[in-house]
Amino acid sequence: MKYLEYPLFAEGFVNRFLISEVHTQVREFTRSTLNGRVNEWLKKGFAIHENPCRREFVEERRSEVPEYPDFAEMINGDKLKLYFPFGNPGVDSSGFYYRPTYLRMYGFTMLWSDVKETIEFELETCGGLTVWVNEQLICDFTPFTRNMVKKTVVSIPLLKGENSLVVCLDDLAERDTDYYFRMKRLGGADLKILIPVKEEVNESILTKTEQMLNTMSFDKEAYISELLKMNLNNPFDTSLDLEVVVTPGEFIEKMEQSWKLIETRKYTMKPEQKGLELFHTDDISPGYYYFTVVITCQGISIKRKIGNQLVREEFLLSGNEDGSVRKKLAVDAVIRFAPDNTYKAAALLYRNREYQRAETILLEELEGVRNRKDCSDFHFIIMIYIYRVFNSRISDTLKAALEEAMVNYRYWIDEPGDDVMWFFSENHALLFHCCQYLSGSYLPERTFINSGRTGAEVKARGEELLHQWFDDFFREFITEWNSNAYIPVDVLGIGTLYNLTDEENPLHKKAEKALDMIFYSLAVNAHKGAVMTSFGRSYEKEMKGNYNAGTTSLLYVAYNAGYLNRACIGYIPLVLGNYQPPEEYKKYAVINKDEEMIFQNTQGFEHHVNLYLYKNSRALLSTAVGFKPFKKGYQEHILQAALDETAQLFINHPGESFPYGSGRPNFWAGNGVLPLGAQFENTAILRYHIEEEERIGYTHAYIPISAFSRYKGEEGVVVLEKDGAYIAVKALQGLAIQEHGPNQFREFISQGRDNVWVVRVGCLGEDQSLDDVFLAFKNLGITMNGSSTLVTDEKGTEYLLETENILKVNGEIVYHYPETVEGTIRWRNRTT
Repeated sequence: MKYLEYPLFAEGFVNRFLISEVHTQVREFTRSTLNGRVNEWLKKGFAIHENPCRREFVEERRSEVPEYPDFAEMINGDKLKLYFPFGNPGVDSSGFYYRPTYLRMYGFTMLWSDVKETIEFELETCGGLTVWVNEQLICDFTPFTRNMVKKTVVSIPLLKGENSLVVCLDDLAERDTDYYFRMKRLGGADLKILIPVKEEVNESILTKTEQMLNTMSFDKEAYISELLKMNLNNPFDTSLDLEVVVTPGEFIEKMEQSWKLIETRKYTMKPEQKGLELFHTDDISPGYYYFTVVITCQGISIKRKIGNQLVREEFLLSGNEDGSVRKKLAVDAVIRFAPDNTYKAAALLYRNREYQRAETILLEELEGVRNRKDCSDFHFIIMIYIYRVFNSRISDTLKAALEEAMVNYRYWIDEPGDDVMWFFSENHALLFHCCQYLSGSYLPERTFINSGRTGAEVKARGEELLHQWFDDFFREFITEWNSNAYIPVDVLGIGTLYNLTDEENPLHKKAEKALDMIFYSLAVNAHKGAVMTSFGRSYEKEMKGNYNAGTTSLLYVAYNAGYLNRACIGYIPLVLGNYQPPEEYKKYAVINKDEEMIFQNTQGFEHHVNLYLYKNSRALLSTAVGFKPFKKGYQEHILQAALDETAQLFINHPGESFPYGSGRPNFWAGNGVLPLGAQFENTAILRYHIEEEERIGYTHAYIPISAFSRYKGEEGVVVLEKDGAYIAVKALQGLAIQEHGPNQFREFISQGRDNVWVVRVGCLGEDQSLDDVFLAFKNLGITMNGSSTLVTDEKGTEYLLETENILKVNGEIVYHYPETVEGTIRWRNRTT
């Protein structure tokens, strides 16, 4: 048999396998209730809310080891695929599952040893991992701690020569599911990984194809009504056929048949062709997309994913001071560019057009509600709105279907269920409470099956929970602070409740107050039409896709301060209703050229985050001050600097080592280990301390230099300018630019587990050039002494960063946290 051969050095990973498809099976369990407090998981970890279905699954699974597969049959039957890691140390098939789903996949590889010996391997897994070597069961490691990686060390006896290694990875998927394993070789002896392939496979061709995909990239971070071209070069002197699978980044856009949002385009590259023209960006709906290039070479498929945002120029030119015109354009955008989902159905009915199309959409989307799919609450609330407001425009068939959905839904944790709907975050809790209150209001005499309550009782329970929710919200405000992903969901729920309640209803008044608070926060944190700040929950698609973020379109509809886009989940209740954000807040969103603003506040679950924001008309810097320093992170984004939607900088400790993974945290979004962050005026400092047990021992900065007009970097300093403003950054342990692959010329890596980053933003003028800024940062002094960090700038200002006092400037404590939720704003003239 022919083999592909890969070295396995000491401390290296076994990450070359033949793998099976992931076998999936939707499972049913004993229906149970849940307990817990909303948002508490953000402080104590999501493991505190384990679904009863997981306990039932684990008890059953641990009593039976997975069966050993017949790999000879699978190999001969082409049922296995070669896994290409592209920097991933393990094998990863993470994904999102709306319902409780059993997952099982197998992997097969060969290990070559020059001698007979027993070798130790460290296993890491999210899921259960069963390992056989030479058909002997080595371990059945079954931690099954949802989305929490667990480790063990096993001793594996190897024969001289070839050794078959078989693994089985299985788990119960519950919504976002980390599903992977890693196998690290411990000790000193070298081994080889052997992958069996057919005799006709040419290893050289396969290697070139893999290298081709390993270097693919885009030149910039946003394509605006133009030809989309990928840096992908054909290394062969013959034509090459390939496919590009285009997938929208927003997974909740549809509840059913989400494959309809995915399209595959076929291309043929000429011999040695440089670059691949994909399509004109206006050919598809705008948004943040993933592009998976698939090349089938000698019967072996190799694929790699990369992301980018597509923007329509007409959206950037759609500004209008008349709010009614902006709402009209927003409804048009939903009808033209949203997928066939609940939001589009509402827009069609609002416009009195295509009733049958709207009904077809709703009847399809209702399947997700009936099946209690996770995130069904995001869609169900607009279905209830449609039932109430457009009742005269829909058929009796649709009315009956909506009513049945309402009386059969699971509305809260005190009702039994075996689904994996997530109840414990602020946005989901709000939507469940709204749906419960509104459904009970409209069907007071019906019996609601899941709870056994009458509609009137369901309404009363929903009303009680909503008052509790608003009390928490007014006291703590948004726990997932500033989040581009989740603020629009809050607006969806609050705005719909506002639209469907009378003015004298206490819930209507609370909804208005809550919306006012949100739009105050959006305006304060806005810069050039987008919210680009520290975030309580971050995703790469929002961090890089500022033109297409939901908060960007909210600022557009509210204040003509953002941009129109199709991220309508937040603005749909605004364009359907009559809520008007307070006009006086606009002064925070669009500030004068000679002004600068500093904003400090405290918010979140038990007031867990202190925020600091500096901005002028050209630049912004935002930091979460002293947030859980040196603790394991999740999706928290600590520091952000921005000049505009693409000219930005952020820093993190990557949660995984390969781009475009699905981890939380992932390569760019969130932190594996959180830093100690501090900011004073337009200067911010991050101190990282990463323990040896953490696999990734570096931090990095996202700086897309193509988005700036000038860039200069050396000796651990990078300075960049655009439109008269600058961002400067220095890392104590130096900076190395990534010049190859998906992150080329946008990733700056700083090696070292103990490190300090200093970031400053400002404006350039006659008295200061970018060269002056570079010289100042080059001479910036950074000293670490135990847990203390001292930064001395070009003016002699001393910034002392400590865990206890957080920050002293020239010996004085500069913070007086906690602040209030509303916070304090200081205005200054930038020229003084």
